Amino acid sequence: MLEFEIMKELPDGLSQEENPLVLIQQLSALKSRYRALCEQLEKISIERRDSMRSIRVTLAKTVQLVQEIQHHTGMEISPLSQEEQLAMQHLMLQTRETEAPTKQNCSKEHEIPDAR
Repeated sequence: MLEFEIMKELPDGLSQEENPLVLIQQLSALKSRYRALCEQLEKISIERRDSMRSIRVTLAKTVQLVQEIQHHTGMEISPLSQEEQLAMQHLMLQTRETEAPTKQNCSKEHEIPDAR
């Protein structure tokens, strides 16, 4: 009914780019695509967080194992070089950033309002 009223009020000879009904349909398709991309982004973000957590756990276990082997074999445990310390600090900084809740670009405040 609303479509009929809009069509009745429109001047003849409008191109598809000028037709509000076509624009509304295109907007609806864009909104669906946007929501699908947001869902994909959320899944990727969760997988990335899980992967980083797994890498950190594996790294921590490896460091602990190396230290235990050094201790049991009587090898002197050398302190980390400045470069190694910087790398470890960088890793820990990234660890905190990936564990902190992040505000996604697809949050409620960025949703596209319904055009209807």
